[in-house]
Amino acid sequence: MTTPFGSSPRPDAHVLREGILSGLLGAAVVALFYFFVDLSRGQTLMTPSILGDAFILHRPIALDAPDTAAVVVYSIFHLVAFTAFGLILAVLARASEVSSLARYAVVQLLVAFVLFFYGVVSIASEVVRGRLPFVGILAANGLAGAAMVIWLWRHHPRLQIAAARTPLGATDGRN
Repeated sequence: MTTPFGSSPRPDAHVLREGILSGLLGAAVVALFYFFVDLSRGQTLMTPSILGDAFILHRPIALDAPDTAAVVVYSIFHLVAFTAFGLILAVLARASEVSSLARYAVVQLLVAFVLFFYGVVSIASEVVRGRLPFVGILAANGLAGAAMVIWLWRHHPRLQIAAARTPLGATDGRN
């Protein structure tokens, strides 16, 4: 089977690898962002502790010191969630090599991701909302999304060619 660019599509294992690596990259960017936010507040690891307590362990949130169990369980959840998101982005990147509408879907997915997480935080708890204002969520997830998209962009030269040929969201007769 050949693509419109004349070469065989990459094996699924390649997309799996790209998805996992881009997800881990995004997770690392968010983790480092909040690590430095917490460090500047003098409360290292409080953000993952609060999120772990509120969302995973469903117990009262301690604001005096981070809880190791909460940090560990939230970190595992964070890695799994970003890996899943990275896999979706990798599949869309591959589809974007031949479909400008798939490129548009990437933009929509990134926007939905940020709004979904902010919605969950807003509904969950006043304590969590106070620790994670929208601007911080937007910055952390925006940086993570940008890092993931740039990484995938650099690893998909056919996507670069297709994007230059057909603008975002335009149809080229093959969508």
